[in-house]
Amino acid sequence: MTGSPELLRTARKRAATLRERYRDAGFWSDRPTDPLRSAASKHPHRPAVRDRARTLTFAELDALVDLTGQALKDSGVTRSCPVVIVAGNDVDSVVAVQAALRVDAVVLLVARSAGEVGVRDALIRSGARHMMAPNCDWPGLASADCRTVAVARAGQGRRPDTLLRPARAADEPCFVLYTSGTTSRPKGVVHSLSTLTKASANYIAASGLGAADSIFLISPLASITGVLQGLFIGPMLAAPVVLEDRWDPSGTCDLLLDAGATWYGGPDRLLDRLLDEVARRGVEVPLRAVYLGGTQLDRRIVERAEDEFGIIVMRAYGSSEVPVSTSGLREEPKSLRHNDDGTLLADVQVRVGSSGEPTECCISGPHTFLGYTDTDDDVHAFDGEWFRTGDVAEVEDGRVRIVGRIKDIVIRNGLKIAAAEVDEAVLRIDGVRECAAYSVPDATTGERLAVALVLDDGAELSLADVASALTVAGLPKYKLPEELVFWEQSLPLNANGKVERNTLAQRADGRRRAVAPRLVSAN
Repeated sequence: MTGSPELLRTARKRAATLRERYRDAGFWSDRPTDPLRSAASKHPHRPAVRDRARTLTFAELDALVDLTGQALKDSGVTRSCPVVIVAGNDVDSVVAVQAALRVDAVVLLVARSAGEVGVRDALIRSGARHMMAPNCDWPGLASADCRTVAVARAGQGRRPDTLLRPARAADEPCFVLYTSGTTSRPKGVVHSLSTLTKASANYIAASGLGAADSIFLISPLASITGVLQGLFIGPMLAAPVVLEDRWDPSGTCDLLLDAGATWYGGPDRLLDRLLDEVARRGVEVPLRAVYLGGTQLDRRIVERAEDEFGIIVMRAYGSSEVPVSTSGLREEPKSLRHNDDGTLLADVQVRVGSSGEPTECCISGPHTFLGYTDTDDDVHAFDGEWFRTGDVAEVEDGRVRIVGRIKDIVIRNGLKIAAAEVDEAVLRIDGVRECAAYSVPDATTGERLAVALVLDDGAELSLADVASALTVAGLPKYKLPEELVFWEQSLPLNANGKVERNTLAQRADGRRRAVAPRLVSAN
């Protein structure tokens, strides 16, 4: 891959097939867009971004973006030039991305947690010759065949001769973010500003967010959650975004309380640990509403946040490819919001069944990504205009329930077991703090169901206890686990706060376990 033309070829073809229809409907635009500049012109003195070190108003942020944009131009960045940006959750990373967009570069957004190996991979695969890596002191990147551009500081750098303005149509592919890559090489997901703006508008409408809110961003800025909240929703609402770059219960709680953040959208487990710290201090949490999503969502965390802390909890479903596709609505009763993954948001379409799997959830709409950077990744990603999510879904009366990942379906004696369904039932058992079901190869049944468990201090649980509780919950016999593996520490999470289910089997060696009688006799 030698640069932007090859990098975005598939995405540009897909955008061309959809452009006329989506422009006519008003979803996409042939005009440039710069929500940050708009917010700065209307609300210059409102706080825009904050991290642990500093706070910038919209006017201050806008000025730094101009200075950094000029630095990019001075370094040779031109329209459609790919620029790798290594982002953390800090003000400098926001400046870097906004500056690259303002000069019409193609943004290749890599999480700082990807490390030097991940950054080099993005550089090689994209052919990019420019990089921004604010607050990264990585000696290994000094030898990379690219030019590193620094983020400007106030009073530093050459001011543009004229006001920098983007000239690129909003619906032109220009933004690449990378999947977490927990099971394979990360995929480059291509969006336009139109697809991301549409997803952000749906997010705002469903969540009930407004200018009076303050967004607490704990998900990586380089994730789809971080992109929407930190780069689009904040400026669209002229609302402040609070960036947390390093998790620790005490420091993170200090930042949340000091900022008075009212909104959280991110991993449920990190929210739970944050609420633990709030409860320990005996203070009132400023959060008023939260978005939680994912097939491994812990129902007890959902109920705790709402019942004990008065926080409105909305479940949402989406991915890097189809962000914020379904959601519970803020005004809905709790019983409805907590029961499924919500209703379809504006102009989102869903169907159950693909060419490869009759229960697979497929999604289309003007918020959908435009393809992957590598054409091989595109081969099985779409059925026509429908993106194949890889999730098993149930749809009834316009509401969606995600049962689990197809790859997280355990097939025991030919019968399918959704790991997420087992998770939800096990988490309701007294004494269970965390759990995750997963498959283990089995010579007799093909696969068997195992569950990794973290128990509350002093709690004890046998396989018979679990089987009894799940039977009472209505699960059939074939969905009962045959193996429990007890963890003394929290289960491993990826950068997006999801349990790394695919690694649990290999990490089970040496841990205390309980197994079904047939497995004891087999050994």
